Amino acid sequence: MVSDLAGDTTDPVWDSHTGSVSRMYVVIGEQRGLSPDVGERAAQFNHMAEVTRQSPGYVRGWWGADDTDAEVMHVLVMLDSLANAQALKQMVEQNVTGVRLRIMEVGLVAPAAD
Repeated sequence: MVSDLAGDTTDPVWDSHTGSVSRMYVVIGEQRGLSPDVGERAAQFNHMAEVTRQSPGYVRGWWGADDTDAEVMHVLVMLDSLANAQALKQMVEQNVTGVRLRIMEVGLVAPAAD
């Protein structure tokens, strides 16, 4: 068991790629207002990625349009600690209107299929 900053305990995550135990968190976001124009959409994603990549503990991120509603975007940002995930969530909530955010603790890291 591993304790986090809040004192909660959870099982650690085994990362088969690095051969180590780690705990990661993903901030999951959804927002309306994505431009239907492909060029504008790319600019929106690039801006969000550039800002987010500066966040402490940033590991990796994904930005994309919903497959059934092109005006809705989804964002997944992986961070190295709960505290960093909470800080990113708080920063986005303070600066972006109409966004829905959740934090997910990664419970399993599975290797790619052969």
